[in-house]
Amino acid sequence: MDYDKQRLGMYRKIEIARKQLPSFGEADFRGLLQRKFGVTSRKSLTLNQLSRLIDTLAEMGASFTVNGKEKKVRPRPASRPDWIEITDSMPYAREKRQILAIWRKLGYSMTSLDTRVKRAFGTPCFIWLHDYDQIKTLMLDLRRREKAFDKKQAVEQGEQDATAR
Repeated sequence: MDYDKQRLGMYRKIEIARKQLPSFGEADFRGLLQRKFGVTSRKSLTLNQLSRLIDTLAEMGASFTVNGKEKKVRPRPASRPDWIEITDSMPYAREKRQILAIWRKLGYSMTSLDTRVKRAFGTPCFIWLHDYDQIKTLMLDLRRREKAFDKKQAVEQGEQDATAR
């Protein structure tokens, strides 16, 4: 299916859900987008995020029908455990991408990054981290770990070269 057609279908589902939830006004919808995804417009969302938004609206009581029969919307996993998407519109996107690159290089799982951020800063999700000082603290720690990791790799490579001779 074409990417744009998928988006349009999801937009339609979102509009159906919003009509079914009359107490859920425009300000509530924008607040939900801001809390869950860090954006104020559904156009800024990826397909995965749109799908998660539809799941959230279904949990709030919206229902969807296909040919007159109600279709159960099954919740999907929030994201792949080895992937976190950082869009250009997110605060400090460049720094967050650097953190993710170092995190992956060190071999840590992406889900543990959320745990680290929650324990260290009280923010439940890495992508919701918007405080520059906290991002800077995390970056400095990871760069220190990366240097130690590189040094260890160099030592191991030197030992392997010595045994190969």
